[in-house]
Amino acid sequence: MAVIRRKTKEPVAIVALDRPRSIRPKRAESPPPVRRHVDARRVLTTLGLACLLGGSMAALGFAARSDTFRVRALKIDGASTNVQHNVEDALVPGCSETSETTVVCPPNRLGPNELTLSTRELEQQLASMPAIAQAHVTARLPGTLQIALVERQPEVAWVVGPDVYRVAADGMVIDQGSPAGLKIVIGQVAGDAVKPGDRIDVSVIEGAKLLQERLPMDAGLNPQRIQYSAADGLAVIGDQNLIAMFGAPQDLNLKMAELQRILDLARGQKSPLAFVDLRYKTPYFRPN
Repeated sequence: MAVIRRKTKEPVAIVALDRPRSIRPKRAESPPPVRRHVDARRVLTTLGLACLLGGSMAALGFAARSDTFRVRALKIDGASTNVQHNVEDALVPGCSETSETTVVCPPNRLGPNELTLSTRELEQQLASMPAIAQAHVTARLPGTLQIALVERQPEVAWVVGPDVYRVAADGMVIDQGSPAGLKIVIGQVAGDAVKPGDRIDVSVIEGAKLLQERLPMDAGLNPQRIQYSAADGLAVIGDQNLIAMFGAPQDLNLKMAELQRILDLARGQKSPLAFVDLRYKTPYFRPN
């Protein structure tokens, strides 16, 4: 209730009453309708996906058991004749060549299933062969494997007694064969004989190459043979059977410079040398 005062001669009180508001009862909220039926579209979608998945699994299982996707042919690029035969024997034994790069398998000697084989594992298997540096395998459906190879090239002849092994620049022993056409020949003096698949220390190979190339120009010594043993390292047998022991294949430039100084001294004294040992800080040499 509000009281309003006005300036009049006589005071008048005016009373204002608020109009009563109607009070309505609060309507009770109705509960959400109960969903009694599952969405039919969702059911149909789920059933359709289940049927599709089941059909795909059944088809995959059939394809895995069927001969349709088994390897029937190999196409090999970048392989020599011997390497190609080794690859054929490893992947599809019993198959026959129809051309220089293609191998076809008879129905009773089909290869693995292309849907279940791992090309990465096949590449690792092929790269484990001493003659193969790199391998790339591609499955060509249905029934063909395309194989691209990069072979190792022999550069060093490693001689152990009467046996000659051909060695690649990365130290891999490739096979036994002729030293003809190879850049360098190294004779193993002691220790266990190597075999294909073993690795020679690359520093030994590089050191032998350096000695063979530089000794004639820097020291006037023509290497007739280069030998190696794990105990004594590298040794060069030169003109007039001079033996020069270089030891481990480190600091070879310094050792060759020291050898040149010793040989120049011997030539000045007209005293041929039979043995020079450069393995230690103080070289040792013995006249012939």
